[in-house]
Amino acid sequence: MTKLYTYEQPTNERIRTFLRLEKLFHQFHYHLRQGSVWNNSIAVDTINELLAFTSRSDIKLEVLKELERQHGRLERLSKRTQIDQGQLETLLSKQKKLIAELHSIKGQLGQNTQSVELLTAIKQKNSLPGCICDFDLPVYQFWQGLPEHTRKNHIQKWFEPFNILDLSIHLILDILRHSVEDTNEIAAHGFFQKSIDTSQAIQLLRISIDAGSNYYPEISAGKHRFSIRFMKNEDPANRPEPCNEDINFKLNLCTI
Repeated sequence: MTKLYTYEQPTNERIRTFLRLEKLFHQFHYHLRQGSVWNNSIAVDTINELLAFTSRSDIKLEVLKELERQHGRLERLSKRTQIDQGQLETLLSKQKKLIAELHSIKGQLGQNTQSVELLTAIKQKNSLPGCICDFDLPVYQFWQGLPEHTRKNHIQKWFEPFNILDLSIHLILDILRHSVEDTNEIAAHGFFQKSIDTSQAIQLLRISIDAGSNYYPEISAGKHRFSIRFMKNEDPANRPEPCNEDINFKLNLCTI
């Protein structure tokens, strides 16, 4: 089977935010698993980025709205006989649990982590050009010298308030990505355009091409149509150029 590489384009601010958070969560878990001092530093910086996200806007409310919206749509699907009822009930149960847990949280996510003095000091020093040196923050140097398991326990404790957000974002995007089947399309001379059915709330465009292809899609989406221009960039020092040949790709208009 040919391996595919997928590009995604959100069509609204909510899904755009969720994708940013998803990438932060992936980054955090990867560097936490590695365990070195350098990896720990990136994991800590990621926690500070999550704190910045949750302090700027009410992420909890946005996630709740989307979970409840998807839950309502899936409940209506339960009346269709062709739907796998066992799988659907599992998804509905997961949604109910996450919704209840989010409702039980008082105030903003990560409030306790915001009061961690070391994280605050690191955040302040990160605003300076260059990296944090030992002479900038001796307490950080001391912390980095602690045993790996101790550092990991600290990081996991600081991340703990975001576990529910991580699980919720994962479920929301997983359901959205698998809401419809791919279609096979052709971009004539490297360009593809399609009108959007306004009765469908398309939230995410996914374009899949053969892994290792020497081109990539630039996606522009509006309320009534979207377009895809495939580009080449063999040398990153130079400007990308449009493809002129016909290109086969898979298209997924994610809506639920």
